[in-house]
Amino acid sequence: MRSMSVLSTALVDAWRSGQPLNAEAATHLAPPDEAAAYRVQREVADALGWYASGRPRAWKMGAASRDATPTAAPIPDPALIDSPAHLAATSAHTLIGVEVELAVRLARPLLPGASAEDARAAVAEVLAAIEICDVRAHDWRILPPLFRLADQQMNRWLILGNGVSGPWRDAFAACEVRLEINGVETLRRHGGHPLGEPLFVLPWLAGHAAREYAGRLRAGDLITTGTWTGLYEAKPGDRVRASFAGIGSVEVEIGRT
Repeated sequence: MRSMSVLSTALVDAWRSGQPLNAEAATHLAPPDEAAAYRVQREVADALGWYASGRPRAWKMGAASRDATPTAAPIPDPALIDSPAHLAATSAHTLIGVEVELAVRLARPLLPGASAEDARAAVAEVLAAIEICDVRAHDWRILPPLFRLADQQMNRWLILGNGVSGPWRDAFAACEVRLEINGVETLRRHGGHPLGEPLFVLPWLAGHAAREYAGRLRAGDLITTGTWTGLYEAKPGDRVRASFAGIGSVEVEIGRT
């Protein structure tokens, strides 16, 4: 068995101890390219035993634009939580970052080489979701992007709300999203997903999952599709509720320290 990289070892230690790296060490250990970052993701997941079936069943996706190469991180089984959720603030390392998203659940496997229409046809359900972002190093804003990618693309938890099945195709096109913090509406926006229909990333993810984890995307797998609201830095004691008109809602409460 090949030994883990220095960065993988440091991240495993941070997960187990709750003690994050300092920004200087994280920057020094940042991987040189995306291939190395994905290798770190796998090594950390294997060391911590995150996947009961031996493979991820949920994924975080990201893309700067429709022309950019997407990036991804598998989401650990223990990080998938149904709404309404209660999270301990002490479980975070350096950040409790709230991103309001729509997640999709697949109805059938999606193979490498799948077309955009194959990807659309594979979607069974669209769910309101909140991703809680965290970083296993301090000063996340100044950390190299490749460190953040290696560190599970900043994922900590995915809170799953309710949603819609069947005729979901307009869900990304024109929808009102609302964000409430402690019962106060802080954002209301009507429009589509920032990237249009974000399912364009699914064929790429089908190939990525096959390369990195020697398997296909399967029925029941979950994929997040990117934030509609940016990142809100929550505080201990915050109650967060998000809703998508005609789709569903999701709630999480952050415990006090």
